[in-house]
Amino acid sequence: MHFHLNTGGVTTVLRQQAEILMARGHDVLILCGEKPIARWPVPVSVVPGLAYATALPQAAPGVSETTDAILASLRHQWPGGHPDVIHVHNPTLAKNRRLQAVLKQLQQSGLALLCQIHDFAEDGRPNVYFQEPYLSDCHYAVVNGRDRRILMACGLTEKGVHHLPNAVRPWSLHGQQPDGATGHVLYPVRAIRRKNIGESILLQHCAFPGSPLVITLPPTSPSDATSYLMWRRYTADKDLPVVFEAGIRGDFRQLMNEARYVITTSINEGFGFSFLEAWTAGKALWGRLLPDICQDFIGFGIHLEHLYPQLGIPDAWIAVDDFQRQWQTVRRHAAAHFGMKIDDQQIRSDWLRITKNGVIDFGLLSEPFQRQVLDHLLSDAGSCRRLLEINPVLKDFGSRQRIRDALDHNRSAISAHFSLKDYGKRLMKLYQNVCNRPVRQHIDKSALFWAFMAAERFSLLKWRGFEDECDPQTIDHALS
Repeated sequence: MHFHLNTGGVTTVLRQQAEILMARGHDVLILCGEKPIARWPVPVSVVPGLAYATALPQAAPGVSETTDAILASLRHQWPGGHPDVIHVHNPTLAKNRRLQAVLKQLQQSGLALLCQIHDFAEDGRPNVYFQEPYLSDCHYAVVNGRDRRILMACGLTEKGVHHLPNAVRPWSLHGQQPDGATGHVLYPVRAIRRKNIGESILLQHCAFPGSPLVITLPPTSPSDATSYLMWRRYTADKDLPVVFEAGIRGDFRQLMNEARYVITTSINEGFGFSFLEAWTAGKALWGRLLPDICQDFIGFGIHLEHLYPQLGIPDAWIAVDDFQRQWQTVRRHAAAHFGMKIDDQQIRSDWLRITKNGVIDFGLLSEPFQRQVLDHLLSDAGSCRRLLEINPVLKDFGSRQRIRDALDHNRSAISAHFSLKDYGKRLMKLYQNVCNRPVRQHIDKSALFWAFMAAERFSLLKWRGFEDECDPQTIDHALS
């Protein structure tokens, strides 16, 4: 069950699950809120009441009407019977605010539910937050170990929350690794805000100035468009060697084969495909490490120690008083939106922690302050040397020895632990647990919110709505 079957990460996972189950001889039905555009290899039943609220008519189906429609679809698929498991994707996102009530009614009818969380509203998505409690006494699944640890600390039991890492389909390009400074640096990404495009531009200028930066795709949401268009204008005005939308105008296979290496500068991920896929294509990955996400991969023996967990810049390179006011105000607004409060002492303590020794992580800055850093680097030739002194890992960026050591090893480790075959085994074991081990558990929503509010991860790139509320004049002027 999902809101829709449009192209996207969750839908890709859902399709893989359906194909795996069909291949093993199981009977599968997909429930969604909108008629799919693409063809699917399994039966699909459209229940309009499951769609995004924005896609529903004014007289939208109510909770009971939607529940009845789901039950009717199940009876049609299994006359005289019922499914062993209803696997619901992203049910804690309030993109349909009737969904929690619908799921509760399905649960009360005796159906076993598995709720798989790919994204949390508490992790910088305030507009899709459920005020009411999340569904209790059902099994939950998550795509990374961090989320499992968080949910266990927020009330779920060890047997009631399951780690289901995604399968990784190899890119299988096996391109040759260009030597020296030849070839471009590829960021194969849809350029939304949390992908931290400003940092990729910084790396191009200071860490690999001899190679152009190539970014593959534009964002699709209006909320990301302003930032994206600003970076396009900025790089054009400064005559920087950055190519946007290369994946639309060119062939992705060729872009990958000709790349010197692949980078990631994202400040927030769910599963973390970006840390794995490049290696399957015979390309080394460089850039920002997300320790909480990458802990799973490192545990499977994948070498990522050459990535940096933060990119420190002197706070003197930005209007630090302005940033302090904005960052602290945004934290207060974010907490208030979720019904929480951060006291002044905690705010001050958080600020001192993220600006220790006069250095701040570039990934915490919103775009106007990132531009101030880039302006400084572009106008002062000695600034890049200072940046490399603060971040010595960048001095060995792209080491040929590291490339040789990591390429084959990582490709083999990814194949050994993230194949579709392994995924199928994990999925079937999970369904057996859901069927055979009822659980009594619930999520403490207050604890869940605070788990995602660590100051070191509170980036303004994730909280744009509150950022605009705090200082719209400054933001609009900086992005103009």
